[in-house]
Amino acid sequence: MSLSLIRKGLDLFSEDIKEGGSAAGRKKPKRRAEPNSVMNRIGSNRVGVKKQVRRIHGTAGKRRNRATVKNKPVKSAIEEYRKNQPTSHLEENLAYMLGKTVTAETKVTERIVLQNRGRQSRDRPAEEKKKPQEKSLFTEADFQNFQKEFFGRRVEVV
Repeated sequence: MSLSLIRKGLDLFSEDIKEGGSAAGRKKPKRRAEPNSVMNRIGSNRVGVKKQVRRIHGTAGKRRNRATVKNKPVKSAIEEYRKNQPTSHLEENLAYMLGKTVTAETKVTERIVLQNRGRQSRDRPAEEKKKPQEKSLFTEADFQNFQKEFFGRRVEVV
């Protein structure tokens, strides 16, 4: 290209450059720093700036706790309280037990209860001892003789 063609092209575009059409000619306006901004709280040293910013902002990145409610239904405190309360299953259990028609034999159940009792003496009931029948000093013949003497005749027991 010749030098004259370049000059003619620059003359054509000189108006656009003066109006601010290109980014090279413009300067960005300076941002005013907020009085409590992070950069105002950091010292003037260039060393350790990232550490100071991290310390001011707190733990950053993956280490920061980002507990959010996004995509989760919000539950009321009353519902959470009721959910954690113990529920009684007595009625369900009674209906289940009363609905059973098959019963075990008494001998089997007694053996199971006896086996599941504690092994200590306080857990076991006192064994019932059979009392021996009291023997009479008089025999049946003595009673019949008494009846004859007292009543004068023999009385049959019904």
